[in-house]
Amino acid sequence: MSEMSVVEVWAVTVPAEPGHLHLARRALRGWLTRVGVAPPALDDAVWSADEAMSNAIANANQSGPESTVLGLNAHVDDEAVVITVIDESGWRVPASGVVLAGRGMAIVRALAEQVNLAVADGRTTFTAWFLR
Repeated sequence: MSEMSVVEVWAVTVPAEPGHLHLARRALRGWLTRVGVAPPALDDAVWSADEAMSNAIANANQSGPESTVLGLNAHVDDEAVVITVIDESGWRVPASGVVLAGRGMAIVRALAEQVNLAVADGRTTFTAWFLR
């Protein structure tokens, strides 16, 4: 009989407000440490999750009065750490079509083995894979 790989899964939902990001970072770092993820994958995953959440907040459609939330999920197996940030507020693109961005996502792409950003039906899903 073959040995099965154990997959650890973690998730949290936080208000889509800058003042809550440090709580999500701290909780993610603590969980990754408890399940045995070591640097550099640990640091790269936490930094990338923070960048994705910051981008979601910066690009959120602020037209509605309701407060939005971000979902932060992670799963770990023997080979990889996978981080997912889900934003259901929708993205706001400037009328000119020009998107001014920093270097954060370029850095995430350099750190991660793979990055996927999908926007559909008002939901943005960012997923990044980091080798352990």
